[in-house]
Amino acid sequence: MSTTGDQGFYSLKLQWPTEQPKARPANQFALGLGIPTKIGNPDAIYLVIGHAEPPFISPAELPTEGEEIEPVGIEVLGRYVMTRSRLGELIDMLQQAADIFDQALGGEFDAEQSV
Repeated sequence: MSTTGDQGFYSLKLQWPTEQPKARPANQFALGLGIPTKIGNPDAIYLVIGHAEPPFISPAELPTEGEEIEPVGIEVLGRYVMTRSRLGELIDMLQQAADIFDQALGGEFDAEQSV
């Protein structure tokens, strides 16, 4: 159901689906700005979330000095496009989650000591 607001906008109720996909690990993130409009401003922010799983390398397969290891591929989990306003909302939500996480640890989170 929707209603008309003071400025002609509609208010919609949203409902998340009851069945959710399984949570997947994500450890790779990329951001990009959209194509500039005719006044030069980017039209959106693009976010790509992925996961890279390092391969198992046995001691016998360790590279010798100067030898390069093949690049590890990234599995793209999702690509998202959002406005600057929606990015701000996402940043706020992530910061709130980080604050709650830090409080649960009893203090400030130290990324340098995190695994």
